[in-house]
Amino acid sequence: MQKLKKDNLIGQLLLVLATLAWGSSFVILKETIDNLPPIYVIAVRFLVASILFGIIFFKRVKQINKGVIFRGVIIGLCLAFAYLTQTFGLKRTTPARNAFITSLYCVMTPFFVWLIVRVKPKLYNLIALVICAIGIGFITFSNSNENAGLNLGDFFTFLGAIGYALQIVFIDMFANKNDDPIQLLIVELFFCGIILSIYTLCFEIPIYGIQSFALNGKQIINIIYLTLACTLFAQFALLIGQKKVSSSQSAVILSLEAVFGAMFSIIVGMDKATPSLIIGFAIVFIGTLISELKIDLVKIFKKKKAIEFNEEDI
Repeated sequence: MQKLKKDNLIGQLLLVLATLAWGSSFVILKETIDNLPPIYVIAVRFLVASILFGIIFFKRVKQINKGVIFRGVIIGLCLAFAYLTQTFGLKRTTPARNAFITSLYCVMTPFFVWLIVRVKPKLYNLIALVICAIGIGFITFSNSNENAGLNLGDFFTFLGAIGYALQIVFIDMFANKNDDPIQLLIVELFFCGIILSIYTLCFEIPIYGIQSFALNGKQIINIIYLTLACTLFAQFALLIGQKKVSSSQSAVILSLEAVFGAMFSIIVGMDKATPSLIIGFAIVFIGTLISELKIDLVKIFKKKKAIEFNEEDI
């Protein structure tokens, strides 16, 4: 029993650290892409991370089969689309808004499952979607900065959230294939890095010019942090942490990514903590929790009314 509690605590700590790393990535990435071609930064991050994973798990890499490659490529394509659009969004909006709009993938996933797998979403999914839509309204129309109101950055970020939702759907679809998660992750990250590198070669070099790809010391440190902390460590922590905690605990902790993203953005002054913004963040967070924890508010309300009715009889 003591060992189980210790394992659970270690799992929770690892998930919190992974979520903190991802939350900080919004601010670090925003700072980095303000002076560099944005997709170039992401391409380097994923290519280096996949190579490091490949070196660490070299024996597993040699055992990768065609099925893992096929499935990893599909998931990597979704991830590339997600990061491409999310990064375009981050270039044009604030880290806090980018983080919370991105978190909508949790709420959207059941509806893409409905479209692709033909499994209807539950009532609590619909409730969560409505709640999150209200929260996004508060966020996008807050007067916290010059980006107040709907903007192109918010739209691209929303497309990124769709990409993440599709990634989860395909991972779930392939779950019964019993693939080695490390092998799948390596293929996914590597293919994502390749796709983004091709985009950089085709579009960013002609637009920005080759001289704009030169890195200074701070930018190198930022990319190393994004690669080692936000990709390599965070993925390790996620894989180990999720095995040690329940799915409900995992869902709650991972949903804090947007909260940490907003917190870091406000701390460094990229966002201002206006009442409208805070209310919007809180509403989106509540909607995400309802979706992740499968909280059926209608059942809870009916149960509460039934208890009250019985108490009146007494």
